[in-house]
Amino acid sequence: MKKVLFIEDDLLTNKAYADKFSKEYEILTALNGIDGVSSAIRMHPNLIILDIMLGGELNGFDVLRELKLNSESAKIPVIVLTNLEKQEESAKAAGAAACFIKANISLDTVGEEIKKYIS
Repeated sequence: MKKVLFIEDDLLTNKAYADKFSKEYEILTALNGIDGVSSAIRMHPNLIILDIMLGGELNGFDVLRELKLNSESAKIPVIVLTNLEKQEESAKAAGAAACFIKANISLDTVGEEIKKYIS
């Protein structure tokens, strides 16, 4: 079963992702950037869904940079979901495969994006 790592600090959002996608994928979650980077390197997910506004020492851009600099995680596609407007170009420049505004994307569309990158 393919693995998707959600790096998201909101427990309800993580639960929604797990409820929606756990039948199709092994769902991994990390509540902060440090755990997210560690999980990506250790668990080798097929895809990462990353929130930009993370609490803790690393924000989403820090996480993305760390992931892309590490040979164990550099090739894993990362989809950025954020509530910050106008972050698409910055996210893609940092190595994200795609970037979406959370308020403008449904769970079904997230599912379609996941399939695009790991089917």
